[in-house]
Amino acid sequence: MNLKNSEYKMISNLGSSSDHIVFKAQHNLTQDVCAIKIEKKPGIGQIENEISILQQLFGIEGIPKLIHNGKTKDLKNYLIIPLLKCSLQDLAKSNLLSLNSILAIGLSLIRTIKQVHNRGILHLDIKPENIMISSCQIIDSVEQILTPGNVQLIDFGLSQNLRNPKFLKETFIGSLRFASRQSHNKQQLGYKDDIESLLYVLAYLRNKKLPWQQTQQLAFQLMDIKKIGMIKDQVYETALLSQQFPPQFYQFQLYIDTLTHSTMPDYNYIEELFKQMLQINQIPISPRFPEPTAYFPKYNDLEDQEYIKMNESISSRDGDTRAIIVSDLIKAYTTIKIKSIKDIHFRITIKQIY
Repeated sequence: MNLKNSEYKMISNLGSSSDHIVFKAQHNLTQDVCAIKIEKKPGIGQIENEISILQQLFGIEGIPKLIHNGKTKDLKNYLIIPLLKCSLQDLAKSNLLSLNSILAIGLSLIRTIKQVHNRGILHLDIKPENIMISSCQIIDSVEQILTPGNVQLIDFGLSQNLRNPKFLKETFIGSLRFASRQSHNKQQLGYKDDIESLLYVLAYLRNKKLPWQQTQQLAFQLMDIKKIGMIKDQVYETALLSQQFPPQFYQFQLYIDTLTHSTMPDYNYIEELFKQMLQINQIPISPRFPEPTAYFPKYNDLEDQEYIKMNESISSRDGDTRAIIVSDLIKAYTTIKIKSIKDIHFRITIKQIY
């Protein structure tokens, strides 16, 4: 795949999604290594949107610098950013993240999200795959993690500017596993939704799973966005997500629920909660920690069930820890399929017409 007047050579394929491919590349003159993200078909929309967002976020520590952008010879949009080492999802699989590390990552991301929100931008797809660490030689040093730019928030393909509120309601936006409850309910989205997604990411890193997911493949196609949202609604009313954290993490969870879509969060308050947790947790903790007490909603007759019944006890009984598998791929579900910002705009336009 050739870029127009390319100064770069492709080295390897780093991965792909339904919309784009990411290549490791090298500049022919400087020998600098970078990542090139190219859409699979011309005009899909996500990369074009991401280029615009990255330009608006220029200069923020923790956001990749847009090195270059343009079109390929066959008119596919592409962007070039620095090559980042590994994602939080990679680290989560290795079981190397201590509680201190997770809290420091959370504090670093809060600082970055604050700056993003101050420029009127919502990320709307915060998940472990979209959070990069500059070094995989981990990571139990809070000071190292909190070094500006060490933790990077990437992939702004679904991001939106708050000046375009019509794109922020009546449609599910994000990853099924980490999207906010408001997104599941197709309510107006705002600053609080990114913060809620971050809470789910940190709970996932600590607990290795979330109550609405399971590692085995169990009939995820029977679930839809609305039902997953129902599970999140009910789990959020408990302290389950905060069990493996200091008490301030539950205060963080409760604080999110006090916000409206238009309220700018008090980031100084949130930062202070994370600093308190790090101070409480100064005793060294082993990178490997025991699995938390299992607590998952049980289901009867997945195809016909009209509502979701949660366990009444946090502790599982007789080792019964059944749960529903949730796929992150929106296309696996019967609800509206969102692949790009243009899809969102198209569907809203059609709805207005009819």
